[in-house]
Amino acid sequence: MAAPDQVTMKDLSGTWVMSQSLSDPLDPSLKLQGIPWLIRRVVSWATITGRLKQAADENGTTFISIEQTATGGIKGETETHRLDWSPVTHGSAMFGSQTVRSRWIDLKDNPKSENGTTLDHFLTEGWLDRESPHVQVSIQSEKGWTAEQIWGFATVQEKRYHVRKFLVRNNGEVAKAQMVYEWLERQ
Repeated sequence: MAAPDQVTMKDLSGTWVMSQSLSDPLDPSLKLQGIPWLIRRVVSWATITGRLKQAADENGTTFISIEQTATGGIKGETETHRLDWSPVTHGSAMFGSQTVRSRWIDLKDNPKSENGTTLDHFLTEGWLDRESPHVQVSIQSEKGWTAEQIWGFATVQEKRYHVRKFLVRNNGEVAKAQMVYEWLERQ
């Protein structure tokens, strides 16, 4: 279902399900990330559920933890995002070793990517509130690909949803995808 108004970027805690019907296909992005065809097919059919927990530490740094499961209760990976732009190395069975940076951003301030270039308009346009904080995630893979993500809320088919926009680059090729998440419940 669409996200309730009381669920905001300041508290995403709850259970979210990626909507296959409202989201863009992931295959082009996964292909650029070197994921084999068979695994890409499985991912395209799976229902991905994420249990998000958002909290701040004693210094006020926000942490977002995402425990993922796939269709049939298959446990996926757990992601933890520390929103202070510090680099965190993350090992992934599917994606390999990655250096991940995450932070709060304000889209009206012409945000930059990790390498200092202006973010692609695909990532920064189409949000419900450009002035509310959004989350930026930047990923550098040991396999050579990079990814930028922006998280926020957008209107999709006239309803408010949590959305994550992805832009993946590898050897001059680019793939873009908008993933739409349906709200299930507060934890």
